[in-house]
This record gives sequence, structure tokens and C-alpha cells, in this order.
Amino acid sequence: MADIKRWDGTSGYPILKLNEASDFAAVSKSEAFTVELTGGDYKTVILMTGTSGKKVTFSVGNGIQGAGSDLEVKLASANTHAIVLDSGYFKNVNGTDKDCVKITPEAATSFIIFELPQ
Repeated sequence: MADIKRWDGTSGYPILKLNEASDFAAVSKSEAFTVELTGGDYKTVILMTGTSGKKVTFSVGNGIQGAGSDLEVKLASANTHAIVLDSGYFKNVNGTDKDCVKITPEAATSFIIFELPQ
């Protein structure tokens, strides 16, 4: 699984700061990958653009709040779709994917991931 790790200056996703412009680079994925959610992860925003009618699955986490079903988001059009993740529900709290959420696109999808300021 290819990972998108937290922003480190060269790869991953940025943490926005109030009143400060940030650059974004979309990452295209066509298979399952993980995103590390640490810190203010309950404010993680994911923008998705892909093939109309295809799904993106957010796997339920293995923590105490992850007692339910995976979330499937159907991309209704070629427009950009946005979701804010509830880390308590989607984040794994132990195992090899600790602090990560697993995302599985059904087809090639571009993702922009960022964390809102606290």
C-alpha cells in the first residue's frame, strides 16, 4: 500500500495556517493507500476528483469508535468532491497502519489532503 504521510516539507499534505496561502499538489491514486492522521486529525479535509459513477471507500478504523461500516462515497460527477473525516471512526489505533486511515478508490482518483488550522 502506498502511503501519504503527514506533511514534512517535501511530500505528504500541508497543515494550513490562518491568513497564510498554501500550495497544493494533487496525488493520483488507483489502489488502496493510507493517510496518517495525527495531531488535529479531526480537521482533515480530503478533496477528490475522479471518474463519474466510481466509488472511494474509507475503511472503518480499529478503535473503540470504529464500530460500523466502511463509508463509500460515489463520485456523482467529474466535479471535485470534499469530505471531512471523523478520525475517531476511521483511524486505526494499533497495527501496522496505526494513526492511519485506509482509502480505496475504485478507479484513478486525484486527492488533495490538508489539515485545517487549530
